Amino acid sequence: MIRLALIEDEELIRLGITTAINQQPDMEMVGVARTGIEGISLVKELNPDVILVDIGLPDISGLEVIKEVKLNSNTKVVVLSSHSSQGTVQSALNAGADSYLLKKNNIPLLLEAIKTTFSDHQCFFDPYISRRNFCHQQKIKGKTYQDNLTNTEIQIVSLMAVGFSNKLIAEQLFISESTVKGHVNKIFAKLDVSDRVNALIEASKLGYIEQDYLQVG
Repeated sequence: MIRLALIEDEELIRLGITTAINQQPDMEMVGVARTGIEGISLVKELNPDVILVDIGLPDISGLEVIKEVKLNSNTKVVVLSSHSSQGTVQSALNAGADSYLLKKNNIPLLLEAIKTTFSDHQCFFDPYISRRNFCHQQKIKGKTYQDNLTNTEIQIVSLMAVGFSNKLIAEQLFISESTVKGHVNKIFAKLDVSDRVNALIEASKLGYIEQDYLQVG
């Protein structure tokens, strides 16, 4: 029997997932929390095998919940999120998440993720993002990306994507233009490019920016 806990602030999602879990002969929802603080207390009290955690909680970030859970237990963590960007997924992994699933009301996929994470001790990713191969180094068209962009670099590349100059980016982020230039150079190095156009193309491929906002012309 797989004992589960759910940390999710949306009532309908809590109800739907709990109902689905409790209908499974080999699973049991032992606890449900609406906030991150409640969730941390719940895990400490019940020590479930697997927790399902939303990143966007009303009090503290789900990332903080994951870190706390991993620090104090052997509980497996499956993230439930509406965000699919590379930066968000990588942040969840860095916090200690074992698997990452998008919120799409796909119960069969959720059950598969739970069983894979618990029984096979493997990371499970939503098919939409699994092609990015987050369990290993990023590889696209023969290239290997050794380092992930930092949160600041992701902000900068996102502003670059909508046409902001270094000066405008500096004003937007309240940093100096020379600092922006330093970050841009690091972005180029990490993405193995030498100009903005190719940086935006590579960043889009890796999911750092949405294709709809990409301006390279």
